[in-house]
Amino acid sequence: MLNCSCDSFSPGKLRRRQCENCRHGWVAHALSKLKVHHMYQGSQVEIVHSNVVFDICSLMLYGTQAIPVRLKILLDRLFSVLKQDEVIQILSALDWTLQDYIRGYVLQDVAGKVLDRWAIMTFEEEIATLQQFLRFGETKSIVELMALQDKEGQAVIVPTARANSDIRSFIESSMQRPTAPPPKSEPLSRSNGHHFESLVNSMAFMLPLQLLNSAPATSEAGLRTTAPQQKCTLLSR
Repeated sequence: MLNCSCDSFSPGKLRRRQCENCRHGWVAHALSKLKVHHMYQGSQVEIVHSNVVFDICSLMLYGTQAIPVRLKILLDRLFSVLKQDEVIQILSALDWTLQDYIRGYVLQDVAGKVLDRWAIMTFEEEIATLQQFLRFGETKSIVELMALQDKEGQAVIVPTARANSDIRSFIESSMQRPTAPPPKSEPLSRSNGHHFESLVNSMAFMLPLQLLNSAPATSEAGLRTTAPQQKCTLLSR
């Protein structure tokens, strides 16, 4: 990514991550100001400090409302080294709350309106930010693994639209195939029941108690018939 030589960054009125003077993005500006030697291949790593974490957070959070998943995974690792008050201070300086950060996106804007679209960094900015995490022992190996997965992913063949459209017909044809009868120790399921009801009956023991109480009557009946002891055990908890 091209580093910008502007003396200062002037955020745009509509796009805070774009400079009004040169039209470069925020990451291009910030990378040229980071006090770090861009030599990540060596074995030497840096110690995680709050001021360094703030610099990297600014690449991701300034002027954005959502965080790319893999960057959040890496930033979580750095935050785990800091104290909680340091984390909250960093987030507040970048107009993020701790709740929004944990969620991964901002729920409401400054006016209290619930958002239905979010500003997020570009893919090029994400790649440039990923390299910053090579500086720390807590995240270096993870970034290297992510880079390896990216190279392997380039060889994956993307399914065609026709292949995707055939999935439904494949599932429906599989549902029509005759199934083997259940063991004699268990009563036969009703043939006129919907296949989803049969699935609920067979997996009802995995549902939490509050979901068992709200399940359809047919599924509760099936549960009492097939596994009465299991349900009694759940209700006694």
